Amino acid sequence: MVSRWVLVLVLVFAAVGAQSPGFSGFFDNPEKTEEEDMTVLMQRLMARVDKLEREEERAKAQVAFSAALVDVEQWTHQGPFDAETTLQFKKVTTNIGSAYDNNTGVFTVPVKGLYYIHFTGCVGESGSLNAALMKNGMNMFAIYDTRGVHGSASNGMALVLEAGDRLSVTLWAQQSIFDQTRLSTFSGFLVFPM
Repeated sequence: MVSRWVLVLVLVFAAVGAQSPGFSGFFDNPEKTEEEDMTVLMQRLMARVDKLEREEERAKAQVAFSAALVDVEQWTHQGPFDAETTLQFKKVTTNIGSAYDNNTGVFTVPVKGLYYIHFTGCVGESGSLNAALMKNGMNMFAIYDTRGVHGSASNGMALVLEAGDRLSVTLWAQQSIFDQTRLSTFSGFLVFPM
């Protein structure tokens, strides 16, 4: 938006300056008229503004994160807990756009768009795992496994998300999960902005 105002100012300056004495050198091309020079200048400026705006949008649209539950090599079990618990995936391997916070376990959507979100969990000491992806406190999808310790489950979904939406993984009460820096993970990326 700002770049369009800059373009307008440049064009006004060029139009006024083209008619002022001492500015004629800018358009001194014997083969072209001042009007043709102005048209070429406007086309170049518009192309540059469009390119800058595309680059700006592309930079906003670079969002991806991936994190494992723990950042230690030891087999680490979490749960069972007496109440539902938001999992904090601590070992961040990718955080383009800095939208995932490993201190809270929350991914805050930076730009509206279609996202792909995925998480995997391995069953901990309780022998059962039931966890859900929560969007602003609402269950979007879940994983469930009761095959015993070290079983695993995985799920993912494409979601249209608004800027400011908050995603996290909740482990339900009396369930457990385990990890060894890479087995239980939470990931997501922007497919395209909207």
